[in-house]
Amino acid sequence: AYVILSTILIALLYRKLLPTAFHFLAAIAPAAILLGLTICIRILGPLAGLLVALYAFQKKGKQAIAPLIVYAFIALAAMYATWPYLWPNPIGHLIESVVVMAKYPWQGQVLFDGALYASTELPRSYLPVLLGIQLTEPVWVLFFVGLVVAIVGAKEKRDLLIVTLIWFILPTLGFIAARSPLYDNFRQVFFILPPVFWMAGAAFEKVKKPALQIALIVLCLLPGVVDGLRLHPYEYIYYNRFIGGVDGAFRKFELDYWGTSYREASEWLNENARTNAIIWVDGPSHLMLYLRPDIKMYSAYEAERADHYDYVVSTSRYNLDQTSYPDAKIVHEITRDGAVLTVIKQP
Repeated sequence: AYVILSTILIALLYRKLLPTAFHFLAAIAPAAILLGLTICIRILGPLAGLLVALYAFQKKGKQAIAPLIVYAFIALAAMYATWPYLWPNPIGHLIESVVVMAKYPWQGQVLFDGALYASTELPRSYLPVLLGIQLTEPVWVLFFVGLVVAIVGAKEKRDLLIVTLIWFILPTLGFIAARSPLYDNFRQVFFILPPVFWMAGAAFEKVKKPALQIALIVLCLLPGVVDGLRLHPYEYIYYNRFIGGVDGAFRKFELDYWGTSYREASEWLNENARTNAIIWVDGPSHLMLYLRPDIKMYSAYEAERADHYDYVVSTSRYNLDQTSYPDAKIVHEITRDGAVLTVIKQP
């Protein structure tokens, strides 16, 4: 509260006594604060600042130096103010955080093309393959058409080419070369995707008739919309038809890695389980948030076990649906497009 109040008072004084300096800072501060917050979230956050700097130099040349220095200073201040871990030892803890986040020690295993890998030992094909099979079919066709359009019209599309290179191509090559630890598919690097769609949009510029543009856009959006409706509420397990959809990816690639289908499992148990039923839950048992209060739940996170269970809930991740109580009768399955997400059994 003291810092916020002091900042407001200083800003008011600047506005009254130094209006030019106030407007200068007011124009820079919002973007700089966002950059500071971005760095707190992702170690590659400074790349956003690099894009800003390149754009500023392109537009203003040497005149951009002073604003960029202020921009960097405010961003660092915002990063420090909103990252408590840095407070005792700013430089040391920042270096430690960069090292840890660059090689995040996630202990689970990653399912990729039917095999399990440690997150630090993924094949270099991991990211390219997932980018190819988890974005809708038109995306990459449009991306490469847009890339050709941008290269041919390089003078007008120079900014788009630079952004795509710095924001998408270079980070992707870096992740592949360094074999960066990834898990839960590529959700940690979603931030590299915006230039892919901007470049895809450039493909439509060669279509001059607005009606035809709209028709093509609708046609390209259709696969994602249709599959999203069919998979709802598990849209995030989407795989495109290059791999055979969700059914083709089942048991080969990660599907419901967050265990979101456990809510549906809870709702089924609430309707069908007897009063004071006892259940065993595999995997992310903490997601069984919606169970009736009378249902007693046990899981691998607890040392205590019951003598008998009325139901067993197992996710298909790591094939727990097959290996946990394999002889028990399956009484309910949560599926999408032929892929099993969660099963409920009666031992």
